[in-house]
Amino acid sequence: MLKGHTRFIALLLIGLFALAACGGQPTASPGGATAEPTTAPATAQPSAGDDLQVDRSRLSRELRFFNWSDYIDPSILEDFEREYGVRVIVDLFDANEDMLAKVRAGRSGYDIITPSDYAVDIMWREGLLAKLDKSLLPNLKNIDPDLLDKYFDPGNVYSVPYMYGITGIAYNRQFFPNGVDSWAALFDTTQIERYRKQFSMLDDERESFGAALKYLGYSVNETSPEALRQAQELLIAQKPFLAAYNSSDVNRKLASGEYIIAHSWSGAALQARNGLGSEFSGNPDIVFVIPKEGGVIWMDNMVILADSPNAYTAHVFMNFLMRPDIAARNAEYIGYLSPNVEAIKLLPQEIIDLYNEGFAPNEEVLKRLEWMVRNEQTSAFTSLWTAVKGE
Repeated sequence: MLKGHTRFIALLLIGLFALAACGGQPTASPGGATAEPTTAPATAQPSAGDDLQVDRSRLSRELRFFNWSDYIDPSILEDFEREYGVRVIVDLFDANEDMLAKVRAGRSGYDIITPSDYAVDIMWREGLLAKLDKSLLPNLKNIDPDLLDKYFDPGNVYSVPYMYGITGIAYNRQFFPNGVDSWAALFDTTQIERYRKQFSMLDDERESFGAALKYLGYSVNETSPEALRQAQELLIAQKPFLAAYNSSDVNRKLASGEYIIAHSWSGAALQARNGLGSEFSGNPDIVFVIPKEGGVIWMDNMVILADSPNAYTAHVFMNFLMRPDIAARNAEYIGYLSPNVEAIKLLPQEIIDLYNEGFAPNEEVLKRLEWMVRNEQTSAFTSLWTAVKGE
C-alpha cells in the first residue's frame, strides 16, 4: 500500500542526510462568513517563492478555518493577515467524524478544512467540497508528485496535501529504560497494570481499533467478524487501565509527565518532545516508535467547502501555506511531516535530527505501515467503537 510513498520518503531521507552532512492557535465560533472586499489596492505582486498575482478586490475580510488542534503556527496566520488584510478565524476538531457531522448539517460557516485522506473521499462523494481552481495554486508545484493523485481524490480535483504523519507509541524513556517495541505496552494487562491511569489511546475509532488489530496480527483494515470481536474484547479489557481516550492534548500530558506512554500521532509526540511555541515546554525524554507489529500512515489535506462564500480567498490561503518558507515554518512548529519538497530543504538541523531518531519513517519502518481505507465493510467500526466507549 506504500508504493506511492516510498520515493517521497527516500527523497526526504536523502535530503535530511545531505543537510546533516552540511551542518547546516486562537479559536472562535464560525458564524456567517461574508465576502466583503477589502479596500487594499486591486492587485498585489507575489511574495518571494509565490507566482500568484492576487486580486485584492476579490478577497474577503475574514476566512473561517476548521482545523485539527495544534495544527498551524499562529504566526503564519498573523503573516497572512499582514500580507493580505484577511483575518483567519480558526475553530478546532479532534476527529474526522466530529468534523463530518458538523459539516453535513449544513451552514457550518467554514471555508477551508483539513480532513484526513479517507474523509476527503467521503466529502467529495457527498457533494460537500468545491472543485479547486489550480490556476490559483501555483505553489502546488512544490508538493511531491508521489503524494498527489491518491485513491481518495484522483487528480486532486478537490484537495491538496497539507501534512502527513504516522501513528505509533510515544513514551517517556525515564520510565521505560529498555525501550518499547510492541503494542503489548498498551494492551498487555500485566504490563499496563504498572502504569494504570497514566496512559491514553487516541479518541478515534479507526486508530484505536487499528492498534488493537495490529497487536493481534491483523491488518488495520481487517473486518472479519472474528478479528473485530477479538479487537473489541482487547479494547474493553484495556479500558479500566486507561487515563482517557485522548486526541486533543496528549502532547501536553506527555510533556508534563501526566502520561508516561500514549498511543500517539508522530507530530503530537514531537510536540511533546520539543514543546509548542509559547503554549508549553517540551520534555527531552519523550521518544516515538512504530511497534514491531506495525502502525498507520496517513495524510491530511486542505479542501474548500462547496458552500464557502470565500472560495477565492481560500485558494489564496492554500497557496500561501504551500510557499516553501511558510510550509517549513509550519512543519517545524507543529512537528508533522511536510509534503512540500522545497520546504524540507529549509528545515533546521534539530528537526532533521529528530526525524532521524524516529519521528519520521525510514525505509524499514515504511514496510510496517498501512493506509487506512474506508468501504462498506469498515462502517462496522463505528458501532463497535460506540460499544467500547459505552462499557
